[in-house]
Amino acid sequence: MFSNIPASAIPKQGRNALKKKSMENQAYDICIVGGGIAGAALAGYLGNSGLRIAVVEKTLAEQDRIIGELLQPGGVEMLQKMGMEHLLDGFDAQPIHGYGLFMNGEDFRINYPKHEGKEVTGRGLRNGKFMQRLRQHATAHSNVTLIEGTATDIIEHNDTITGIVYKPKGADEPVQLSASLTVMSDGIFSAFRQGLSAADKKVSGHFLGLLLHHAQLPYANHGHVIITDNAPVLVYPVSSTETRVLIDFPGDVAPRKGEELSTFLNEVIGPKLPASIRATYYAAVQEGKFKVMPNHLMAAKPVMKNGGVLLGDSLNMRHPLTGGGMTVAFTDVYLLGSELLKTDFAKQENLYNAVKRFYKIRTEQTASINILADALYGVMRNNDLKMACFQYLKQGGNYAEQPVSILSAVSRDVNMLIRHFFAVAVFGMGKLLLPLPTPQRSKRAYRMLADAVNIISPLLKNEKVISVSRLTGQN
Repeated sequence: MFSNIPASAIPKQGRNALKKKSMENQAYDICIVGGGIAGAALAGYLGNSGLRIAVVEKTLAEQDRIIGELLQPGGVEMLQKMGMEHLLDGFDAQPIHGYGLFMNGEDFRINYPKHEGKEVTGRGLRNGKFMQRLRQHATAHSNVTLIEGTATDIIEHNDTITGIVYKPKGADEPVQLSASLTVMSDGIFSAFRQGLSAADKKVSGHFLGLLLHHAQLPYANHGHVIITDNAPVLVYPVSSTETRVLIDFPGDVAPRKGEELSTFLNEVIGPKLPASIRATYYAAVQEGKFKVMPNHLMAAKPVMKNGGVLLGDSLNMRHPLTGGGMTVAFTDVYLLGSELLKTDFAKQENLYNAVKRFYKIRTEQTASINILADALYGVMRNNDLKMACFQYLKQGGNYAEQPVSILSAVSRDVNMLIRHFFAVAVFGMGKLLLPLPTPQRSKRAYRMLADAVNIISPLLKNEKVISVSRLTGQN
């Protein structure tokens, strides 16, 4: 029932007591459906509150995933606020100090800018190991019960969610679990999003993941973005001996393992990578241990319902190009958890209002992360804009530091994001028009600006930051 979680991490009541507890119809203050990054973090953050918390997770075994392996400094800051930064220690997570950018044989480095005079760092890590650390922290609190089982249904009474039905692992009969608040945190493919969200989930492409062993990165302890003719490639350390490579495949059709894929990886992607990692990259391609994950865009469009709240990827997703997913998750955990810590659970109205406040205040903290992720992906898919972006950042100073401060989520200033996004387009237009604005170059320059507007307008609308008409000057 608690596979891969040391016995020392289980609360004092012990395994048998927890197993017995999970098989009964129990009443809790909070039920969390999904014990992944967001769900386990919320249980840990609320662990000292005295609230009775149940976390229902399909499998407690350590997972091998290619997503959620880069935590930006803004996410580290959220863990600090929740008193959980120490969970990044003890499993070989690597400090990340900034990014190296590569395009057409050129490269340069941008370090994370200081925040309030202090150095900031992100982390490259193995998702499964980090998730186990979060679960261990949660179960160290006697008021948190971690149950291995599959949630199968929501219990509702008088249009209020009052708990769930789940099937414990290895059991034949389902069990009912009641709670004052049910948190749906069951991830990308959430089974319980319907009815609590009005959002449309769209697949923007797929990442194919490879794991390199003992690779020598050009910039140690940095993320690397390789801008190719086809799509971006991400490279970053996830342990002292392992490096993750993520290769983007646009469109809604996932790449399939076979000779055609291997040829593409070897002959198209390989030569674009830094020379120092090519040998380990080709070895990983030959090994053939590929993992593929769809990349989603799903704006946060929650539907209020008594007794229920969405959290993590169940609520909101963006392209993983900027590594913002875990930062958004920990931001939401901190904001929701802080609201719940000051809420009287005796009245359902209090919980309803706490959830309502959470949904309202999260936008100003997560909008810049969401917008940048998909806006930058749109830029990387546009030949003129991606060249302009590379050259713009290469100038250094505030041209690089301010955009990277947004990427790192240390700054969450949407207005600064918008200024730099359009400054890139204007910068690119200038490069095209000078020294001689021929009709062809003028047409390309105009198209570049129009493309920039078309990329960012729907993203701003999704986050309810600014109206499209105001952005484009239309009435």
